[in-house]
Amino acid sequence: MNDMRRYSTSGIFISVLLVFSIFTLISISEVNAAEVISVNAKGYENTIIIEFENESTSKIKTIRVWAGGEVTFTSFKSEPGWGGGKYSDSKLLIFTATNTLNPGESVKFGLVTVEKVNAINWKVLDRNDNNIDKGKISIQVISETSSDIIEEESKEVEQAKETGGELYGTKKFIPEKIRSGSDVRLVGNGFGSEKNLKLYLDSTILKSVITDKQGNFLTTISIPDTYNVGTSEFIIKDESDNIQTTSINVEEPKNRFLKASKFEVHSVPAEIRYEETLTISGSAYPQSAIIIAFENNERVLEKTRVVSANANGEWVFEETIERTDDLGEKFVIFKNNQNKTTKSLIVKSDYLIQMSTSAIRYNSGETVTITGTAEPNSDTTIWVKNENKKIVYYDIFTSGVDGSLNYEFATDDTFSSGTYTVIIKQETGSDAALFGIGQYPTSVIITLMEKTNFEINSKAILSIVGPASSSLSISVLDSNDNIKITDSITSSSVGKNKHAIDLDGLDSGVYRAVVSSINIQDSVRFSIGLESSSGPISLVSTKTNYSPGESVFVIGNTGKNARIIITLFDPSGNVSAITETFSDSTGSFSTTDIGIPSDGALGNWKVTAHNRLDNNNVEINVSIPTGKSLTLQIEETQFSIGDIIIIKGIGQSDANRLGIQITNESDEVVESLHTPITSSGTFYLPWTVPTGFDTGTYTITVSDDENSSSFEIFIQ
Repeated sequence: MNDMRRYSTSGIFISVLLVFSIFTLISISEVNAAEVISVNAKGYENTIIIEFENESTSKIKTIRVWAGGEVTFTSFKSEPGWGGGKYSDSKLLIFTATNTLNPGESVKFGLVTVEKVNAINWKVLDRNDNNIDKGKISIQVISETSSDIIEEESKEVEQAKETGGELYGTKKFIPEKIRSGSDVRLVGNGFGSEKNLKLYLDSTILKSVITDKQGNFLTTISIPDTYNVGTSEFIIKDESDNIQTTSINVEEPKNRFLKASKFEVHSVPAEIRYEETLTISGSAYPQSAIIIAFENNERVLEKTRVVSANANGEWVFEETIERTDDLGEKFVIFKNNQNKTTKSLIVKSDYLIQMSTSAIRYNSGETVTITGTAEPNSDTTIWVKNENKKIVYYDIFTSGVDGSLNYEFATDDTFSSGTYTVIIKQETGSDAALFGIGQYPTSVIITLMEKTNFEINSKAILSIVGPASSSLSISVLDSNDNIKITDSITSSSVGKNKHAIDLDGLDSGVYRAVVSSINIQDSVRFSIGLESSSGPISLVSTKTNYSPGESVFVIGNTGKNARIIITLFDPSGNVSAITETFSDSTGSFSTTDIGIPSDGALGNWKVTAHNRLDNNNVEINVSIPTGKSLTLQIEETQFSIGDIIIIKGIGQSDANRLGIQITNESDEVVESLHTPITSSGTFYLPWTVPTGFDTGTYTITVSDDENSSSFEIFIQ
């Protein structure tokens, strides 16, 4: 009985304790409920505006937001006094107030995610990093006409128009005719690697896109049904507020009840290059399949693709041309039900200049032949460097009227056994190749740049020649050797690559791009945003006497970090070569990019260095080569019957007279001549093209039984 009373008393005590505990928990919850942060978020595509209102009794110092999973942020906007925010491996944004967000106050942030999300996690902390509140807010999806988005984006666009720089890149609309209430494919190229771009129609944001590593993108934009027809402004804006604007015409909406049934192929390009997007469009019976087959010029099938027409009978095929694709002419066969049509296109390298040597290994004394393609009828500079990167051969020649490269030079006793680099350069680009003398060339890297000085926030294109199918590291270092940019690529199967370096965010100054692989590397210096005024210029040449075919090395000093134009004049005052260089942080500059052509006139030449306000010059003397050799210097290449050809040149020879032979395309000797060589090393012989000569190419060869030199002419 007593035990029962004890149990009963114990039960009553536990019940009372339980009730008290519940009351206590409720009281604590009510106390904590006072620490409340009101949060709302609105979003369009991957752009979010999130607002925090402090309804607690605490002062907010820090706000953290994250999307969760692997979703990252690409950019953000914060109100003044919130420290600009910072990333934590791109997945967490941390905003810290300069002062605090007091009770009753609110703050907004603009966020852009790499992809569209439905909710955002958040957490707010006080000045002691104590947790005030946290949660997860669903994003209210709004239309592109929402006043919040319009107001925010309109401000950004107008500000970018006033203060932003120019955004580089090209774009193409597919179809080119843009209609209200329609979807349009947009292809972008060269906008900077992995950049977040916003697309606007006037002040209305259409969407955000992320470029790939090559700076390209491919997306679909929707033109609102309610959009007014007429001229509008299409705007692309990057994270740094650089913009590109284009006027486009928005036409009347298409009758959506009309459906195409006729099979047609539109917009097949005549040619396309590596890394570009091949885009072909057309019409067919709605929802039907279009089979696209690619054959090479021998009609061997390379690949097959299939696309489908949409409900309106429209279809689009898009595919990036990879470096693994074979170059040359292609036949593209389109099949749709019983319909079939064939188009052709040419796949080209993205190198505007392409060259190669006739062999990769030569013996001393053999002739190296350079062939390839380039800009037609243009001045072309050639350098040959040895293993120590010293220039051992230099010349300037003109590419063929059809864009062909065909150049020869003899490997005399200045070419010892080893690996050599030959570089061809025009205004539009450059290319390089390797060859060996007495051995096969060793593995090296050659790094070239399209120009010397670049604008701020532009792109620099690297041309890289190196080992095939290899991993290459790319670094950009400033003048203090601090690493500013790192990247990596895999070289193509032929060992040639182009790589775009986004200079966005780099200050003006002098930089160095370094490309490396296992145990080998090469670098090239360039500048960003330098001015062309510097102050007084000093200039000297490392030699006073040169021979035709030699590179000229000049050095000088001026104000720091300035652009300098170097010009070489021949004895007649004509410009022989011109290049741009820059001074470093000490004011020093130098260049070896100019030289005496192999047919350069003997006499006094002049090198000038100038900028916007100052200039200086130095004279050099060009005389006959010291070694035994002969060089023809015929000024024209095309002649007619009865024209007088001046056969002249320079050289050193033990002979008193030189033999001259003129041969036709069949290597038959059609004329034999002789001319004396003077004690100063020159020869000169006028010759009249006789009647009876057939139209064609002829070769003039001068020799002394030990050395010779040849020159091709065309007689019409």
